[in-house]
Amino acid sequence: RRKTQVMVRRVDNAGATVWTYRVGDSHTNTAKPSYSAGYSIAQSGDKLYVGGGLWQKQSNLMKPVVIALDAATGSVVWTKLLNSQPSNGGVRSLTVDGGRIICTGYVSYGQAGFVFVADEATPAVWELDTSGNLVTEKLVRVAGLGQGAKIRKDTTGYIMTSTAWSEIGGQELNHAALVKLSDSLDVEWSKMFGMAGGHSQVFDMLVDKEGNYLLGGHTTVGAGVVNWDYLALKVNSQTRDVEWRRTFGQPRGFDARYIHDEMYGVALDPAGNYLLLGGSGDEYSYSATDSATGWMSDVWVSYLVVVDTNGSTLSEGVFGRKGGNNAGEWLSVDAATGEVMIYTDSDTDGGFGFLKLSPN
Repeated sequence: RRKTQVMVRRVDNAGATVWTYRVGDSHTNTAKPSYSAGYSIAQSGDKLYVGGGLWQKQSNLMKPVVIALDAATGSVVWTKLLNSQPSNGGVRSLTVDGGRIICTGYVSYGQAGFVFVADEATPAVWELDTSGNLVTEKLVRVAGLGQGAKIRKDTTGYIMTSTAWSEIGGQELNHAALVKLSDSLDVEWSKMFGMAGGHSQVFDMLVDKEGNYLLGGHTTVGAGVVNWDYLALKVNSQTRDVEWRRTFGQPRGFDARYIHDEMYGVALDPAGNYLLLGGSGDEYSYSATDSATGWMSDVWVSYLVVVDTNGSTLSEGVFGRKGGNNAGEWLSVDAATGEVMIYTDSDTDGGFGFLKLSPN
């Protein structure tokens, strides 16, 4: 593939495509690939704000970008390139807070294109106004942290999270990092959360109704954990301590040594419970079929776990189609109806999949 692009697609409530927007230039040398990537999206009023990395043909680098689109038509309102820093970068997350667009991501990275974790990059935070003007840009200096993965409005200021590296038990291991930012995007405190003996990765976060933090990702360590399992961490926002740590996995009962349970999204339902969403499937030459259900280990599914604020499991289930992969990558919840939209990596529906669930 010679060119990857940012793609934004709007569908209606029946699942039909309304519009699709794509952007991303080619390399100056047509024999070489170019890379643009979309990471985050938020809506405010009639506008959609998209965070990502956009290929710059004149420099052959991917630069952080925020793009404003008309929600009704998908047409571009404005594009703001955040290119003050060297090498490649991207806006991994953004949130709209009144007239402020608050972003986090990474700069000064040697690799272009979509990356799970930009370990050797420099984390950055930005503020734009809704006209696309840059208000603030700040680099975040936290040892072991290479990027900002998600940023959320807090009860005061903002809270940022990402997978990072720190030493524990004599080993350098992945930790879940929290970085507390002031209203002016200055670092007030940061803390790492890990466990000796394995990795703890975080890919999403929310601020709950009591102002505490729920982090979601996956881990290789913990009681009963085999290979990679879901990881949910609840952190008290006042004490900054972990209230509970829960792991989940093997929803279809296959051999845990060959199954990855990878959480990428967390959300609140209307009652304030935590929804934990990702994918479950086989990454190895191992292959098994459950004769009772017909599920094959090689087929990835969307895996949804619902827990209350104490970490007790309320429900869990898998969703998809037996004929192909539909791994959950993120989710959103309708606060009025409780309906859940899962955004999937899909083989059965053209790669950019939408999977809608009704409550109960």
